[in-house]
Amino acid sequence: MTWKDNFSIGIPEIDKQHKELCDKIDELYAACSQGKAAAEISKTLDFLASYTVKHFADEERLQQKINYPKFMQHKAKHTDFAKQVAKLKSDLAASGMKTATVISVNNTISSWLVEHIMKEDKQLKDYI
Repeated sequence: MTWKDNFSIGIPEIDKQHKELCDKIDELYAACSQGKAAAEISKTLDFLASYTVKHFADEERLQQKINYPKFMQHKAKHTDFAKQVAKLKSDLAASGMKTATVISVNNTISSWLVEHIMKEDKQLKDYI
């Protein structure tokens, strides 16, 4: 999931974090295409579980500072994604490394990130 300039929301700290998230997803894609998904998928999910806590807190702190009117809806999207990542980790632990699990992880994290940046974070950008 290569970073594209149209992902930018114009807030350097947030854009930098989004780029890092895209890079991690790219690393997972590369590992999958090289047959190394098993080694990378747990690492990616662990990274997401910890990194999104900081990233979401930074975004939410900014939203509160500027009295963003959609703060609660945006925060709910963050909470939902954190639950999705926890479920993916749980599914991986329960079922082991299966092709369906790898596909689910790839689809969930990449589609969520693109949709979130292009819809939710762009609304924040427009508000600012």
